[in-house]
Amino acid sequence: MRPTVALRLTGRWALAIVVAALLLAACGDDDSEPTAPGATATPEATATPEPTATPEATATPEPTATPEATAELALNHIQVLGSHNSYHLRPEDALFDALVGVSAPLAESIDYSHRPLTEQLDTYGIRQFEIDIYADPDGGLYANPAANPLVGLEPLSDPAFAEPGFKVLHTQDFDYGTTCVTLVVCLEEIDAWSLAHPNHLPLMIMLEFKSESVPEAAADEGIELTVQLPWTTPLDPTAELLDALDAEIRSVFDNDRLILPDDVRAGAPTLEAAVLDNGWPSLDESRGKLLFTMTDGGMIRDLYVAGAPNLEGRPIFTNGTPGQPDAAFLRIDDPTDPSLAAAIEAGYLVRTRTDVPTADARTNNTSRRDAALESGAHFLSTDYYTVSEFFDSAYEVALPGDVVARCNPVNAPVTCTDDMLAE
Repeated sequence: MRPTVALRLTGRWALAIVVAALLLAACGDDDSEPTAPGATATPEATATPEPTATPEATATPEPTATPEATAELALNHIQVLGSHNSYHLRPEDALFDALVGVSAPLAESIDYSHRPLTEQLDTYGIRQFEIDIYADPDGGLYANPAANPLVGLEPLSDPAFAEPGFKVLHTQDFDYGTTCVTLVVCLEEIDAWSLAHPNHLPLMIMLEFKSESVPEAAADEGIELTVQLPWTTPLDPTAELLDALDAEIRSVFDNDRLILPDDVRAGAPTLEAAVLDNGWPSLDESRGKLLFTMTDGGMIRDLYVAGAPNLEGRPIFTNGTPGQPDAAFLRIDDPTDPSLAAAIEAGYLVRTRTDVPTADARTNNTSRRDAALESGAHFLSTDYYTVSEFFDSAYEVALPGDVVARCNPVNAPVTCTDDMLAE
């Protein structure tokens, strides 16, 4: 049974109290003529070898040299851009304006929208996505945001909200705008692009399993709610729900389309030993594939590795802890964290952030961005692969040379050149 209103408040004051809690919660013919020797004195005949001397002829070894050079490159020898909360759409004006009147900092933190995933891939060269997921095995759990009636908005009309399966949104009840409602729909969009670009660089999809309710988020911040609304209570992660998550991934992608923990580990005693001692798969064999990772640690990680300490049979790499058998991928948000450099040197795959929503962009502060670019982190997550459409700022994140990928500035072989990394 949903809680009922304990205190009747109207207008902006009611919303002010509620909303403050709600949001706490990116790659010749030989033209000589032997039957006419008399022509040997003519310059034209001597000039006929020119086609073999043309740059095109000299450049012909390049295609054969490219596979040899890229064969030296591993998955962790490149650096690409990713997008933070890749599906996110700014709340509707009625909700956003109400929040501004209550807490400008909270409103500012969600004052951004992303392009559809396909556009991010095609236009902005994004090769890493971050997707928040909420379990909804029966469907409809997130179709009626609690804040909507307070500002005259109806329940959500997209029929995908009523369907069973993991939903994609930032914060239930308030910040629910998304370019793809379900995880499967998001993955199908990525899949369509991948199939149309079979030689693409490996794509990384980072998933965050979210389960905190608005009252729980408020309590974490030491805030006492003064009104009760029919808050949406997300489902806590369970072994069964994590198995369902694996199943949704595999409903879209066959194993041969994925970079799997089992494939990386091969015959090594642990997954961590495989990446630290043997390295990651080559870039060539990783093209056209996807790699799934997990934002969460703690209980969710523990549930996921239970019975599978090396992620045996699992499609998702955990956010690992160095020293543990499953440690291969690390999420290190702060690019200045000393542990990041050590992780790159050791051989872990690392994702970091170039900006904090939306603070760096509002002040045109590039220090975090520049540190991320120099860090050697493999995936650089940003909200600003293009400038903001909601406030005046020149802040933007791109790789040097505006390329889709570049040779990792810390650990790429000296033979690596950015033109090897197209698509």
